[in-house]
Amino acid sequence: MTTEIKTISSNLENWQPLTKVADVFPQFTKPQLKRLFWQRQQHPGLSLCYRQVGKRGYICLPLFGMWLAGQLSEPHSVERL
Repeated sequence: MTTEIKTISSNLENWQPLTKVADVFPQFTKPQLKRLFWQRQQHPGLSLCYRQVGKRGYICLPLFGMWLAGQLSEPHSVERL
């Protein structure tokens, strides 16, 4: 599972700006996503899906989908890909 996560996270096409994710997936609003990722330390595994570059936040969509499905857990976040 760890090699799969590294492969997914190393593909730059998987990372989308936080503001565009709400446009692509209308079930999430921008404030919902912003609040969720502000509190990412409270949700095990969610910090793997998010990276802050300067003032912009980026979400790895495949990893976010895995987190929503319950496939990302805390032990993976220890390695800090």
